[in-house]
Amino acid sequence: MEEQRIFEKRWQLASSEQRARYNNLLSSYPTVDWTYKEKKYLLWLCQLDIDTFESMEMIFKKLSKSYR
Repeated sequence: MEEQRIFEKRWQLASSEQRARYNNLLSSYPTVDWTYKEKKYLLWLCQLDIDTFESMEMIFKKLSKSYR
């Protein structure tokens, strides 16, 4: 329950751009059941500068392809 509260607090503080990045990231992996702890870290990643975020996205895509 604590992780959920932390996530919700960070969500409230996130900018609309960060929320959009987060939603796009989660929609790229619709079959994954994310925990609030994982969601908290994904939201944190979305707060990084755009170059770092795009690099992380590329890594996620490569990882997801390697597990198919």
